[in-house]
Amino acid sequence: MERDMCADVKMEEGYMRMSVEYNNETSKKNIQAAIGKVEKQMQVFPSVIRRAINEHAGNFSIEFEFDSCQRTSGEFCEAVMKELGIGKCSI
Repeated sequence: MERDMCADVKMEEGYMRMSVEYNNETSKKNIQAAIGKVEKQMQVFPSVIRRAINEHAGNFSIEFEFDSCQRTSGEFCEAVMKELGIGKCSI
């Protein structure tokens, strides 16, 4: 079974990605809305990629490339997680 509303973060030097998984249309729409709301609030516009696993499940990847400051990307991801009610990232 696909996971729903699970987030994970990957970081490398100069790059950060948070993925949020969904397994139903409601969660998919909630994730899209949360990303849009945080973009508007913070005026930060990362690369967002949606990947479908099947007709009901998939994930959104929110990707940041940066040279020196990682604070904004971390704050963005925390705000999206808070908006979605996700308390912590999964392993």
